[in-house]
Amino acid sequence: MILCSWVDAVLREQLLRAERKSVSGAPGAPQKSNLKSTSSIYWSQSFDERQRGHEQIRAAIRRGAIEAKWAEQGGEERPLEWVRVQDMGVLAELLGVATNLTVLTEATTGLAGWIGRCPHLQDVINAWARLRRVRGLGPDSWRTWSDASMVLNALKSTPDTDIPVRVLSTQLFTDSKYIEGLTAQLDVLSGNGISAIARKRREVLNALGLVKQPMPILIAGKGRIIFEDGPSCDIPRPYVGFEPRSIRGYLGTPSWVMTVENLTTFHLVAQALKARQDGLVVFTGGMPSPAWVSGFRSLTAALQTATFYHWGDVDLGGFRIAAHLREVALPAGVVLHPWLMHLTISGVGKPTSDGTRDAMRAAAARAGWESIGELPALTLEQENTPVSIPTELSAKTDP
Repeated sequence: MILCSWVDAVLREQLLRAERKSVSGAPGAPQKSNLKSTSSIYWSQSFDERQRGHEQIRAAIRRGAIEAKWAEQGGEERPLEWVRVQDMGVLAELLGVATNLTVLTEATTGLAGWIGRCPHLQDVINAWARLRRVRGLGPDSWRTWSDASMVLNALKSTPDTDIPVRVLSTQLFTDSKYIEGLTAQLDVLSGNGISAIARKRREVLNALGLVKQPMPILIAGKGRIIFEDGPSCDIPRPYVGFEPRSIRGYLGTPSWVMTVENLTTFHLVAQALKARQDGLVVFTGGMPSPAWVSGFRSLTAALQTATFYHWGDVDLGGFRIAAHLREVALPAGVVLHPWLMHLTISGVGKPTSDGTRDAMRAAAARAGWESIGELPALTLEQENTPVSIPTELSAKTDP
């Protein structure tokens, strides 16, 4: 039976109320859909459409799906006053949909093999059980979460490696762009869970080592690079790039090391460093990939006495990059300092939400940057900040 639009809307509202009531465990029947108000969907219909819908309501009553009440006055054409669900399963069948419980059971069964192996997956299922969607996705999307889990599992066999995302996507799913469509799922499962603010696609994929194409690690400064295979190489001015995992070590005595998030700024910093002998600057390419991290650790392993800085955008992504660097990339015992990432405290920048500000503060704390203080709800792109580099004096203190 093809339901009238108003009947379909009312019955779906009742099904949702019944499911919410079931989840809450509260006693009593779900709230009625009150149709007496002249502003209700019922009274926006023509007389003939209301009468046609009445027959469908009566048919639903005969099936035991709902109960309803008509006005006492008006004869055979008296108006409908309210509708309330009586049997959630029968109502779902009448509407041609599955209940959340039915879909959730299927999802839980389908994902059972990944629960415990993929962080936050159980949290996703728990959210579905509470009728919450995760990144706009409900339990009927469980197969995509299974596919995202398969991607993460495949990456475990290639640590410290960058893989072209479309190559892996073709290998796993015979669809070169499929993994890029799983960004929301990969973000939740590989990040800080269902409550974290969503990361951008490139940030998610880079952190996992899923790249458009493998990129060199760009380095500016003075010193000599030692490779796993082949002769060592002096760093030419203004900078040079190498395959990250080819690096075995570095010979040099910089007093400071700076990682830079954006390419334009890296070029400018490299130019500013041409006449200097005291610094080493490395481009992160946004969120550092596993291969980059491996190369950077080899590059800086013997530089524990140098002062380490990170300069990136003053936004959530910039602070997340800094936190990631501190957690996985620095030599043991080294402290990471912010460089020119405190400027919004003076009121400079673009307004953002309080939620984003709070997430920025949390990421800054993960980077060990409590010294920045209470960040305001402002962001500032790195390219909007005049380029400067540490002096001999500032190389030993926070800017």
